[in-house]
Amino acid sequence: MANYLAIAIGNTRIKAVIFGSDRQILEEYAFTHDQLPILEAQLAGRDFAHIAIASVVPELITNWHHLPQTQIIKTCDVPLRGLYATMGCDRALAAYGAGEIYGYPVLVIDAGTAIDLTGINDQKTLVGGAIVAGLRSQFLSLYQNTSALPDLHVPTALPNRWGIDTNSSIQAGISQILLTGLQAYINDWRSQFPDSKVIITGGDGEYLVNWGLQVDIIDKNLIFWGIWELS
Repeated sequence: MANYLAIAIGNTRIKAVIFGSDRQILEEYAFTHDQLPILEAQLAGRDFAHIAIASVVPELITNWHHLPQTQIIKTCDVPLRGLYATMGCDRALAAYGAGEIYGYPVLVIDAGTAIDLTGINDQKTLVGGAIVAGLRSQFLSLYQNTSALPDLHVPTALPNRWGIDTNSSIQAGISQILLTGLQAYINDWRSQFPDSKVIITGGDGEYLVNWGLQVDIIDKNLIFWGIWELS
């Protein structure tokens, strides 16, 4: 049986998986935008019965975009109610994949370049969401927009609330304020939908969970489950 290539182009990285039958992921790839030629070279000469591409960067075109078996997925293709025109297809697909795999209602937190929250009720209708700069984006913003603040890495362990120098104050401020805000959203969602799953995805999700964010499931492949469900 021929395999199925799914590609998700985000703000920072390009991720791809190759599906076999029964939603089985056989291979996974992740590259930055400028490494697209590496991905194309690694998969050159491979035949895929179906290819699906979901992108939030329309100007980034791959070798697969114009093949006859390629499906370009847009937000309007995702069968959830109440989605708005400017909503990123990555958010829509992750929410759809989460709901279809784990059940509705569902709250999805995607912790990437941006951290976005997307809540879907049991009627598969968008309740609402929120967007804030992601962890690395917040650290980078301070570094790039000030004259003296350092370029710091995201700390693995949750810093003490009160920093005692510049570095620890930056790490404390970003991590503690972000964690508290996200947990408040989760608590509010659970008060409205007590039977809902809260699922986190994205590259920085493990940082937040290690810091104590109270979620039910970590699943890095939500967007690909959404793509699969549309195939």
